Amino acid sequence: MGKDWQLYAGLLEHWEEIVGADYARCTTPVKVTFPHALPGSLNASGKRGDGTLHIRLPQGLVMEFTYQTERIKQRITAYFGYQAISRIVFEPVYGQKPAPKATLEPNLDYQDNRLNTLDNDELAQALRHFGGHVIARSDKA
Repeated sequence: MGKDWQLYAGLLEHWEEIVGADYARCTTPVKVTFPHALPGSLNASGKRGDGTLHIRLPQGLVMEFTYQTERIKQRITAYFGYQAISRIVFEPVYGQKPAPKATLEPNLDYQDNRLNTLDNDELAQALRHFGGHVIARSDKA
């Protein structure tokens, strides 16, 4: 990435906001390339533009995702404030489409003997409930 690492890092960090949660689970921005920079070819803000974004995604999503490229380019432009990406290239991965993440069911039977020593039953119950959620998330992750 060289000096354009901030652009790529911004894409990685905000990928879910740019493409949506469903697409973010099964697609990944792989790299951003720019045309060879000529002296004076930077835009008004001093940044390179008209880059090519390479996206890795399941082979079965390529056609569907093709219809989203203009929207994605517009969202990237809105996020960075200039036309950083003008082209999107797909790198299909052959294999199965990943299963959607399962919803977490909290383990409300969480018990910790230290909670029995609290004088406030309402606080103890709230902590048990919270502990159940924490355990459920760690078990599923």
